[in-house]
Amino acid sequence: MQSAMIARGIRKQIVLASHLGVNESAVSRWQQGAGLSLDHATKLCEALDISLDWLILGRGHMDQHHATDSEKIADDAGPSIELLPISIANSMRFLIGAIVEVLATTAPK
Repeated sequence: MQSAMIARGIRKQIVLASHLGVNESAVSRWQQGAGLSLDHATKLCEALDISLDWLILGRGHMDQHHATDSEKIADDAGPSIELLPISIANSMRFLIGAIVEVLATTAPK
């Protein structure tokens, strides 16, 4: 997240926090690996114009959502969830579960 902030010219947590409508302490906690909600994750990705895969899974690169299909396929061999710190892995499992739940309830029947 810090590298995305720097790449986007955001040097202070308070600037990002203000844009997202959260406290600066929330941004600080996220940078330290604390969990974040699916809503905050998607807003963060929109604000920083970064890939959700990159933010949550550490897979690919931050601009992957702008890549062509062939570039995305080449980046799919990302790190295993088991190699991440437990707090990040647990947050990822929670977010993936939430995404699956949302997709299941919003899928056309």
